[in-house]
Amino acid sequence: MSLPTMNKCVVLAKRPERGPITPATFKKDAAALKKPGDGEVVVKVELLSIDAAMRMWLVDTRSYIPPVKIGEVMRAAGLGRVVETRSDRYKVGDLVHGVLGWQEYWVGPARVLEPRPTPDGMEDIDHLGLLGVSGMTAYFGIFDIGRLKDGETVCISGAAGSVGLIATQIALAHKRCKVIAIVGSQDKVEQLKALGCEIVLNYKQEGFAGRMRAAGSIDVYFDNVGGELLDLVLAQINPYARVVMCGAISQYNTAKPYGVRLTPQLISMKARMEGFIAFDYEKRYPEARAYLADLARKGQLKYSYYVVGGGLDGCAKALQDMFDGKNIGKTVVSFQDEGDRNPKL
Repeated sequence: MSLPTMNKCVVLAKRPERGPITPATFKKDAAALKKPGDGEVVVKVELLSIDAAMRMWLVDTRSYIPPVKIGEVMRAAGLGRVVETRSDRYKVGDLVHGVLGWQEYWVGPARVLEPRPTPDGMEDIDHLGLLGVSGMTAYFGIFDIGRLKDGETVCISGAAGSVGLIATQIALAHKRCKVIAIVGSQDKVEQLKALGCEIVLNYKQEGFAGRMRAAGSIDVYFDNVGGELLDLVLAQINPYARVVMCGAISQYNTAKPYGVRLTPQLISMKARMEGFIAFDYEKRYPEARAYLADLARKGQLKYSYYVVGGGLDGCAKALQDMFDGKNIGKTVVSFQDEGDRNPKL
């Protein structure tokens, strides 16, 4: 195929203040499309992952990964096809995964990419969701950090999100476990109930706190939300409970962060609260993927994608849509779809 001379992209124009991103946060740009050197490939971007952690990558502070620099292409994991190669690792047409960024083409060393052949019964997009970091986060969060045991009560916030949807179904599939799912809309309540989750609570509905207390005490809390909800759950943890600190999406975009007050409960309940990053488990990804694929084949794991079309034009929109809670499952930007689609489970 004939490649363009220019590579269109979206870069960080201005670090956002506390609160949501604004139109001034990002800007479109373009640069000459580089020719690949020895050992390098050119990848045409097809799908990009949109994650809550992206908001934290815009802040110039110490973290597990350096912040995106002003003028730099916005960081994002993605899938693409090799369209030109000077490496014996890949041939033209191979599907690869890597940190491709908000741009139409990625050029760089083949060794930093991963081949991603799609298993039978799965779709390419599953490499960004079910078999990607979302799935890995849910698996290792539930089993390694949460140390889930048979018959325990598991509570999951953000239960319809990219990680929460998988974590909820892992818990449902575990022996005799009681699952409390917390979501942010009535539509999500109905979809989680359709998956077999008996206790699904809408935190935006009046009387939520009372219904949460009535749901009972909790052994494992898989937290994707943080803030006031974390305090509410800490009041209900059992002795030796495990609080899995996966995300705090309620705090990333707020102008006034909430100060959690009930951490002394961890002392009185002899409980454990632990954060983690799925990248630390990279050597064990095959274990997690095999487990999740098996659940899917058995019909015990259904997944959904919130796909925003339009390529680069959809990137900032998709990020904001996720923070607005419009997604069920993984939020993805497609360079192949013109319109958005959010299929039901």
